[in-house]
Amino acid sequence: MRKFLAVAAVVVLAVAVAVPAMALDFKFGGEYRVRFYSYTNAGFTDGDGSAPRGAQVRVRPRFDASDDNGNITATLRLEIGDVEFGNGGGAAGVANGFGNSIGLSTQGSSRTGNGSGGAMGVDGINVETKWAYIDAAFPFGVPLRVRAGLQSWYLPKGIIVDDDVAGVRFYGTSNPVSYEVSWYRLAGGPRATTTAAVCTNATCTTTATAITNTQATTTNTQDNNLDFYNGKLDFAVAKWLNLGLYGGYGRNAATGTQAANGTGGGETHTWLYYGLTTTGDFGFMKYDLDFVGGRVNGVAPVNGTGAVDVSGYGADLGVHFPIGPVVINVGGSMFSGDKQNGGVSETMPFISPSWNGPGNMMFEMFGAGGVFDPVDLSQDYPGGTWTAGVSVEYRPVKALWLKLGYLYQNLIQNDSNCAQLTTGSTRCFGPVYGRLASAPNQGETSLGHEFNLRADWDVWTGFKVQGTAGAWIPSAGDTTLEFALQLLYNF
Repeated sequence: MRKFLAVAAVVVLAVAVAVPAMALDFKFGGEYRVRFYSYTNAGFTDGDGSAPRGAQVRVRPRFDASDDNGNITATLRLEIGDVEFGNGGGAAGVANGFGNSIGLSTQGSSRTGNGSGGAMGVDGINVETKWAYIDAAFPFGVPLRVRAGLQSWYLPKGIIVDDDVAGVRFYGTSNPVSYEVSWYRLAGGPRATTTAAVCTNATCTTTATAITNTQATTTNTQDNNLDFYNGKLDFAVAKWLNLGLYGGYGRNAATGTQAANGTGGGETHTWLYYGLTTTGDFGFMKYDLDFVGGRVNGVAPVNGTGAVDVSGYGADLGVHFPIGPVVINVGGSMFSGDKQNGGVSETMPFISPSWNGPGNMMFEMFGAGGVFDPVDLSQDYPGGTWTAGVSVEYRPVKALWLKLGYLYQNLIQNDSNCAQLTTGSTRCFGPVYGRLASAPNQGETSLGHEFNLRADWDVWTGFKVQGTAGAWIPSAGDTTLEFALQLLYNF
């Protein structure tokens, strides 16, 4: 018996050594941001409501759990923000003291929502889900992973899309090629619709019907969703050439009118987008070049009746020259604009963009506003514009980074400004700059000049103090000034 137990112990020990131990790795990280901002003439007009000022806090905690070799990972990323100071606090009524003195008032806005919790009481209900997905490797050594759930969707420079989405993504790398295919569901339907009469000329002597979709309600009983099927290939050819090709097809069946019996119907239109991106490093110079194009079939016009096909294209270029502690950046962009001629060479079809000007984060005001974006001064997409600019970066010491930039912005043509309809036109797609539109065919084409200064100071590990001061001098209207200070902690 003793010999049997000894042999059994040896077998158990051998099996324990041979079978890998199952371990779980857990990581917690986050991003904390507090920022203060002040604008003058934010709408390029010196009047009431054109000088927003305030402070915001945003917290993005992240939780990752995985096995010890990373074959399977589960990620949850939450967001609290942007909570505006003074916007929707907690239960702090007169009984608790707030509003019990002359001159104080009780809460003026709801304590529930994605920006609540900044007024007296501060215990707003404001936690949002940003990411929630599993990411698993394929077995048998196949160089492929799958990510399913709520996740980030980003295409180069955010020209077409930079947002979070629900779907499934397959991706991997087999040097020198990286590849991915994905399916994302952007919206569900059917939708109820409302109609209203709108003017089709400056004097409003003629009108047309505009269709406005209300909130979509997803149904599992029929195929009436907005789905995108996407692919991307990247080739690391050499240090001086990294080439990427991407594209996608979208089918929108989510905009039909919902009947009284709950069945859907109505329009279905399709999307096609494609892009080419290249980056490279020659030692004395780095560059990034992007070209995009796209087409949407059967789109209901902003004004007018009937559906049209919309197509567009664009390019973005940045060239960067490092010279010791200095980097000189030169950038420019050009994107087709609406000619109000029925869909040919209209604004580049976008999905959910966040474009920050040409040359990849060289400027701080035009487009989505860079890292300082509490107030958008222009659209987040560059349709109907061309730009050219230069910025200079300087790092005098390791902890301090400075950048001075200038950008000139212009419309491709007057018709690209959808703040007005030209004579004989009943539809327009693209950006709206009301301050440049006086009457049909009399709008300005120049958007103006942007000047900005930015400074980042690495105070402690993972903690930055960031600041910017900028001026946008438009061709029409008053100069806009921007000042922002940001405390950012990443870990």
